[in-house]
Amino acid sequence: MRLNIHNSSKSNHTIFDRFKRKDFFFEEFENNFFFKPFLDSNYFKKLNYKKLVNNKNRVHVFGMGGSSLSSKLLIQFLNTKDLNSKIFIYDNPYDELIEKNLSQYKITNNDKFIFISKSGKTAETKYFLEYIEKYLAKIGLKKSKKNFIFITENTNNFLNNYGKKNNIICFEHDPNIGGRFSIFSITGLLPLLLIGYDLTKLVSEAKKAFQEIKKDKLKIGRFLLDFYSSQKINKTNIFIGLSYNQKLSSVNEWYRQIFAESLGKNNKAITYITSLGPIDQHSQFQLYIDGPQDKSYVFFKLIDNKKQILNTLYDGAIKTLIDGGKLVSSISIENNYKSYNKLIILLIFDIFLRSRVENINFLDQPAVEILKKNTKI
Repeated sequence: MRLNIHNSSKSNHTIFDRFKRKDFFFEEFENNFFFKPFLDSNYFKKLNYKKLVNNKNRVHVFGMGGSSLSSKLLIQFLNTKDLNSKIFIYDNPYDELIEKNLSQYKITNNDKFIFISKSGKTAETKYFLEYIEKYLAKIGLKKSKKNFIFITENTNNFLNNYGKKNNIICFEHDPNIGGRFSIFSITGLLPLLLIGYDLTKLVSEAKKAFQEIKKDKLKIGRFLLDFYSSQKINKTNIFIGLSYNQKLSSVNEWYRQIFAESLGKNNKAITYITSLGPIDQHSQFQLYIDGPQDKSYVFFKLIDNKKQILNTLYDGAIKTLIDGGKLVSSISIENNYKSYNKLIILLIFDIFLRSRVENINFLDQPAVEILKKNTKI
């Protein structure tokens, strides 16, 4: 993993030095529940999923935010071809779009439908369930509920109660793991496991990645906090993440979610925006290069010598912004799953460190909960 910051001459290391004395609170970071699935060997033992595995499976995932995005960001890196051929993500309750996606395929008993809601009360997930039940009845798929799988908390909630009443397989959503940090849990991994991905390998690579992050925590922490310090000193209140390889577009999308939901509190936080380099170089870059000087940038790069055109576009974009005096950082990873896990863990570490500097709780989402209460079906 390569980490670089450019044009950060206004930065200072006081934040880093303060956190270094406290070892970056890394023990607290390590003990967060979202790492439990690969650090605790007992986590997956209680989950009886193997009888559901079939290499003919197609998996349809219904959920909002991290409930569906977690598996999307994993499968898009592991095998982009499997996304929208073996695993389908539904995170928009728009009838025509759902039916358009489903009608392209002959739905059979090899199609599994996973409905995810941590609380079991998410309005959109309830709507997805109702819609799919009607759709499968319309196309004549008998006993369709045997193809349903729920992931929700084991509490008195709609999804859990409905599942028990209708003999639907229910996996418990760990109450301590919020949806946006559920990548390594059953929430993020189950869709992959059902189409044949090996759990042992997935968990092992994540654990190795974490240990490497832990070993290099001071170097990584300095990179993250120095860039954060530069953003604050330079008053760049808009933060743009640029990816140049399709395999990294979902992790950029996910980082936008965890950035906003974890840090956007008490009138604080920078606004994070995702940008897809090959497309936006022909539009948004006019603004990035010649617009207001209120932006900072992070480039995500997958080291892949076969993608010469993408490398050329990346090099040209980052040079142009650096030459223009923009505050730019870059994170480059090898084209393998362990390195990808390191990127995911590094981005969570970034959120954690920013929350400690800002003295906010990065695990709750009070404004979103108010919105949910005002949105009932």
